[in-house]
Amino acid sequence: MARESTCRFAILGMLCREPMSGYDLRSAIERSVGHFWQESYGNLYPTLERMAEEHLVELDPEASSRSGRVRKVYRVTTAGRSALAEWLRRPVLPHVERNELLLKLFFGAQVGPADSLAQVERGRAEAEGLLAALRLLDENVRQARSDDPEFAYRHLSIRAGLLGLEAHLRWCDEAREALQRLERTTVSTKKRGTR
Repeated sequence: MARESTCRFAILGMLCREPMSGYDLRSAIERSVGHFWQESYGNLYPTLERMAEEHLVELDPEASSRSGRVRKVYRVTTAGRSALAEWLRRPVLPHVERNELLLKLFFGAQVGPADSLAQVERGRAEAEGLLAALRLLDENVRQARSDDPEFAYRHLSIRAGLLGLEAHLRWCDEAREALQRLERTTVSTKKRGTR
């Protein structure tokens, strides 16, 4: 229920900006909050249907028939706006990160430093790609109108992503050095053992 609950508030926040179809919502989430929040189609559509039953969102009859084809375009209701505002005021629930890279490193002695180093290198490459995309998003947001009331809020979330990725890359560099030292030590110990 916690994931669905948070999904519904991501949907409400997006629909407060403008009416959207499920497909539009998914695209808007990917383009805006996708660096820290993602939703699958499998979760998005059932949640939208339940929210419609709960009168948090409703079909927008004008937008749904505007293109000439039947398309479900949702808009937020007054009850939906109230629910979003109430959720925004609640304290954030504690979050325990699930990081597969760290889990694999924790047990890395089972395979050795070379395999762990390869995992760190892959993680670093992925983080570099994300950082480049986030920097582009940051530039686009900063070039937008600064009189937009949502500007400061968007920029703060992007900055958190940028700083987090930069810190992760620094950690990757430290991990690389530590694993390379460990690998040299392991190789040196093996050589001494064969003499």
